[in-house]
Amino acid sequence: MQTTTATFESALKKLEETVDKLEEGSIPLDEALTTFESGVRWSRECKKFLENAEQRIETILKNENGEYEQKEFVLDK
Repeated sequence: MQTTTATFESALKKLEETVDKLEEGSIPLDEALTTFESGVRWSRECKKFLENAEQRIETILKNENGEYEQKEFVLDK
C-alpha cells in the first residue's frame, strides 16, 4: 500500500479515516491489524511533513545586522 501523499492535510485525513475505522470496532481482527499498520504508516507520513516544516522554520535566521532573513531550504532525501 502506497502512503505517500502530496500534502500534510491529505495525509492527516487518511490517518483520521483510519482511526475512525478502528474506533468503530466492527471489523475482524485481521482487518483491524492491517488497518492499524496503515495508520502507523500515515502517522509517520504526517510526522515527516511536520519535521520538514520545522526544518523550514529553523532556516529563518538573523543576519549580521540583527534582522531576520529567510534562507532557502533544501530537503535532504
